[in-house]
Amino acid sequence: MRRTPAEKRVLGLWTAVCLLVFLVALLLWVGDLALQWPVLLVPVLWAGIALRPRRGRP
Repeated sequence: MRRTPAEKRVLGLWTAVCLLVFLVALLLWVGDLALQWPVLLVPVLWAGIALRPRRGRP
């Protein structure tokens, strides 16, 4: 079963949010947020890719 572009977008955003929550929790528990904050750009980039316009199949 193929997903529609809207479903792909929602799945990508859901994944980016889960990754962001996981990384923030891990950084607060183990790391130093002031030093390792650039790792939080990964889910932001992921969400940007998920939000890009997609062409649907006819």
